Amino acid sequence: MVRRSRLRTENNRRRLLRILLVVLLVLAVVAGIAFVFRQQLLTLSEVWQETFPVNESPAESVRGTIYDRNFKDLAQTLERVSLYARPREVENLQETAGKLSLLLGIPEKELNQRLGRDSHLVWLRRDIGQGEEEEIHRLNLPGIYLQREFARKYPEQALGAHLIGYAENDLGLAGIEHYYDHLLSHDHVRQKDIPAIDLKGEEQTSGYSHDLVLTVDMKIQAILDKYVADLGGGLGSVQIGSLFLDTVEGEIIAGANYPSYNPNTIWQYENEVLENILFSPMVVPEEIRQFFRDASLLQGGWEQGTQVFPWSLVAETIDFSRQLKLWDRLQLTTELNVDLSGGKKQVSSIPEFIDCSPGADLGTVPKTAPPLKVLLGFTHLLNGGKKIQPHFLDRVLERPSQKEYFFNAFQGQVRGRNVLPSLVSRELRTLLRAKGKPGILDSVALSGESVSRIAVSTGFEYVRDRMSLIAIPAEKPEMILLLVSRQRELGPTLVDDSNQDFLCKRIDTILPSMVALQQVSSTLAGMVEVAEKKNENFQSEVTAEGKEVKNLAGMLKEQTRIMPKLTGLSLRKALRVLQGIEVKVHVEGSGRIVSQSPEAGKVLKAGAQCVLILKKDATPKETVQIPNLSKDSKQE
Repeated sequence: MVRRSRLRTENNRRRLLRILLVVLLVLAVVAGIAFVFRQQLLTLSEVWQETFPVNESPAESVRGTIYDRNFKDLAQTLERVSLYARPREVENLQETAGKLSLLLGIPEKELNQRLGRDSHLVWLRRDIGQGEEEEIHRLNLPGIYLQREFARKYPEQALGAHLIGYAENDLGLAGIEHYYDHLLSHDHVRQKDIPAIDLKGEEQTSGYSHDLVLTVDMKIQAILDKYVADLGGGLGSVQIGSLFLDTVEGEIIAGANYPSYNPNTIWQYENEVLENILFSPMVVPEEIRQFFRDASLLQGGWEQGTQVFPWSLVAETIDFSRQLKLWDRLQLTTELNVDLSGGKKQVSSIPEFIDCSPGADLGTVPKTAPPLKVLLGFTHLLNGGKKIQPHFLDRVLERPSQKEYFFNAFQGQVRGRNVLPSLVSRELRTLLRAKGKPGILDSVALSGESVSRIAVSTGFEYVRDRMSLIAIPAEKPEMILLLVSRQRELGPTLVDDSNQDFLCKRIDTILPSMVALQQVSSTLAGMVEVAEKKNENFQSEVTAEGKEVKNLAGMLKEQTRIMPKLTGLSLRKALRVLQGIEVKVHVEGSGRIVSQSPEAGKVLKAGAQCVLILKKDATPKETVQIPNLSKDSKQE
């Protein structure tokens, strides 16, 4: 029995040894297969790199450029170049490290360590400059390569960021970048997708990328940006938005937000900063709601054949059905129709009224609406009742064919369709003068504020909403400026909380400059394209009573003119800056302006003489190194 037990034990041991050997053999086979597979992957990677080298230039960018109306770059796709090494291909380690150390500013010892690694690929420097790239080509070092890719660049940084928006991984996520994402990419764009773009009878565009020319003027944008930033600088937790609109053609000239963001470093900002307050529903101040209510009463009186005037706005009965139809025509209660996107990260919390008992019966006037809708309705009421389409896009440039497709808001619509009669609009302008605050250039501001509460993650918080609508001029508005703010802290601030007009308290300091730049742009546009001269809108008019009505062009002439700084500019650019200023220009020499008289900042009288001294550059211009330029940008 004992012997048999010993045999059984030995058999069990042998069986365990055989199982262990089988397991070890399987593990060895798996390790061998993994090693061979890894070597095959490296070989395939090397073959792939030889077939499709990393340092080979990428295909042409498919995302188009965005320009302002003066063809200033607002968003562009640039080439991003990085430097890497394949250590196994480096022939002379010391020599290579020494040359790269001088070029890149990296210690030679550190480069020796990197290049000496047993690695297939080692990154040396990301985003090298144009000069460094050219020197790398000249050195022609074995084992040293360049990788090229495309990156979206916003030269104006935070200026107009909420309008332009931003893109990541070649995908637009906010603003113009988001709304026209399919236009900026290489997709075909069909006429039925964007009816407002006139494709000149074609069903769709080509499959190539497109460049966009906007109606935005960055000179005016800079003025408005600074004004909004100065307003919000000391207010704590506040959001401010603004929009400058041409009421004749619906062109949006500028729009500033506070706080703003830099789209080049979008990952640094919270969603609240990226939010565009112009798209967020807010409480419409009672003063502005009353103006809309009065418009409905005037409209109802006209439809009933009763002659009504602003001073006799007493409604015996309110026709709510007529009011609702008017709000629809004014787009106060319908879908917002503007070619700008708030973005995928837009916050839209609907505010609630604290007190719903206003002093007067306001009928069915909407209590809450996005500021963009209020601006649109206000514009329709004052511009003769004409329905316009606010837009940022001026034209689309098709790269390969050089075709231009212009924005046409009346594409497929009846031109001149009114939302209310011109007689009613005229009476409303009279009413605006009585209710609003007068300003420079015969402008009138209608302002108001309200306190409400909005839902947040922790429950509710109280906010103060302010809104100002400035018609320029009030008699027949050619432009309207919208200013809105939302303040989340209702405690003591650096401004008087009871001052409803604080948004436009210093607006007279910037309106003349903004309007003058708009006038100059309109004049230059007429000079470039003769066909557009008929669209000039600044002619003096005479009323039936024989009184002359001053337009903006005439009122601007009465403003004090300041001599601009012209030194360093070309003669052509200086003459454009002086466009609209009544001075006699005397030019001496050629080249660039090196001296001017009067000096910059001097007050100019009509008919004053301006002397410009020009001189050619003595030495060639210094080459400015701009990193990561694309082929198109390099040629520029």
